[in-house]
Amino acid sequence: MKNQFGLVTRSVNSWLVVAFLLISSHTFGQERQSVYFYSANEEMPLAYLRVQVVEGRFMDFTDIKGKLEYLKQEIPQNSSINISGYGINDTLLSIKQLYKLDTIFLKTKEFELPEVAINSTLLSELKIGDSSAEGWEVTKPIALSRGEEGDFYRYTIRVKVPKSKQLFLDEIKFYVSKILAEKVDVSLRVLIPSTTKRIMHGKMNSIVEFTDVLPSNKIIAVTKSGWQQINFNESVQIPTGLSDLFIIFDLIEKTPKSRFAIIDQQTSKDIDLGFYYSSGKIGVFPSNRFHPAVEITFLKE
Repeated sequence: MKNQFGLVTRSVNSWLVVAFLLISSHTFGQERQSVYFYSANEEMPLAYLRVQVVEGRFMDFTDIKGKLEYLKQEIPQNSSINISGYGINDTLLSIKQLYKLDTIFLKTKEFELPEVAINSTLLSELKIGDSSAEGWEVTKPIALSRGEEGDFYRYTIRVKVPKSKQLFLDEIKFYVSKILAEKVDVSLRVLIPSTTKRIMHGKMNSIVEFTDVLPSNKIIAVTKSGWQQINFNESVQIPTGLSDLFIIFDLIEKTPKSRFAIIDQQTSKDIDLGFYYSSGKIGVFPSNRFHPAVEITFLKE
């Protein structure tokens, strides 16, 4: 007598083999690739760089070791990627360059301030903005209108630097809206233009003309709404003769799931809403009576 159970067993095994082959084939097609980003100057890993396909859907960040993982099928073969982040100019690479290399070295900006001894007894506080003033809640995060596919918005704030013999950036506060849905990590950048550059409302400027003044990448974990306070280990010296300072809040998330937003205020003529596009264009929107709710504390001589 034939063993019917044996036939069933062999049939099931055959289907398992077919299923395994299908899964293996699919997994092979989904194989993850990896590439590391380092600074060409010091050969140090470049963490939290935003890597984004131009006019495409792929976007991700390098990790603390400068590593980026991706699936080949996520990125069109003839596309280009835009790389931006702390200490570098926005850089455009072809996807073919990404495929060829396991490590990519990017030139970082070199910027050194002269060493200055800070005597706290001779410094006084100078605040721009008001963390005690009323603000207006927002119902949704700010977004680009009529932007190209893959464009995103980074909260960008221009602060008009008061004239002083010497200023030190000591503290930044910003008010996160109640629509915050979950924890989000934010990369904070403080940028200054060349001292000869004049920032005009509505004019496009290149990120090449701007430099990070923070000594290292600053990552902030935002876990709740309300005022957030950022203190620095050491006050950051601002070059004399400077008239503008830009504060960038770049969300470290692939999709805007946190619903991060900064509320509106109307307290200072020295704060403006700015823009920083993925094409490396930075500037200030046409003058508006509202501005993001921030308070900046300087120490001055």
